[in-house]
Amino acid sequence: MTAIKQVAVTGTQHMKSLSGYLDNTNGKHDVLDFDSRNLTDPENWSREMDRTREAYGHNEPGRKGSKCTYCYHQIIAFNPDECDVNGGKMSRDGCMEFAREWVGRYYPNQEAVWALHLEHSRDGTDRYAVHIAINRTDLETGKRLNDGRASRQKTLHAARMREMDERWGLSQLERGQRNSRVHARQESRGERRAREIGSRADPGFETDQDHVRRVVRESVREVASSGAPNRMRALSEALGRRGVHMRLSRDRNLKERDLVFEYRPTYDRRDGRGQPVRKAAISGRKLGRGFTKGGIQHALRTGMAVYRTMERAMDDGREDEM
Repeated sequence: MTAIKQVAVTGTQHMKSLSGYLDNTNGKHDVLDFDSRNLTDPENWSREMDRTREAYGHNEPGRKGSKCTYCYHQIIAFNPDECDVNGGKMSRDGCMEFAREWVGRYYPNQEAVWALHLEHSRDGTDRYAVHIAINRTDLETGKRLNDGRASRQKTLHAARMREMDERWGLSQLERGQRNSRVHARQESRGERRAREIGSRADPGFETDQDHVRRVVRESVREVASSGAPNRMRALSEALGRRGVHMRLSRDRNLKERDLVFEYRPTYDRRDGRGQPVRKAAISGRKLGRGFTKGGIQHALRTGMAVYRTMERAMDDGREDEM
């Protein structure tokens, strides 16, 4: 599903930053394309929106004691799988047309401007994202745009985006499945914090997730070159020798059951009650696309016949060995 996020612009510094990011003449932010709606001077959109709000009395808070929302900053982030930089069908022109339809359908009476960017994730994945500034003033009614509280906005925008994706023939998010196969992984907040703390004490520090990734990679390389007839069983045994137990997820309701890697933490970790974590588990999809069932199968060049054998081998369970 195409991601949609909205942030209310309530401060002058935020507005200044957004103005720079949606500046078609500013080479700093690599704007790939630029368009607008209901504006006579798009390149000076921030100033024109300000004049409109001033004329309608919308540069002051609607309620006493609250912040004034000047405009909304929306981000439409396309699934990396759908972008032509990764072999998908959404080109730059397609992404801009998608944004044009989004604004025209849901904000027809607002002044709006949007810019297309190519975003680079930490894992090296590229994708297109459109950043949109939507002025608060409705030019037809003279009222302020109001989609309700943040929780209602989130639900409303998600429902609208699902409709858009369906019209455009884009993929929908499925329960238990990765939204993107191209997107390898995004570092969690906990993993990032552990990395920052550990790296200060030891430049060679690795998080538990990195430890499991390294162990899986080493084991896959060992088995792939071993000539073992049952490579998935051989992989399970190779991981076991390195202190990691591999099994299939127990949720049989998923469209495709994922791999789970169980391990002992390599450094002091505490649970919500402050007790030390003796045993942990993480799914392959959270480690990255190369660690899912499909990714492991591809790395080992196994077929479905071997996988069925692996299912039986991994389902018999050896948790007591951990």
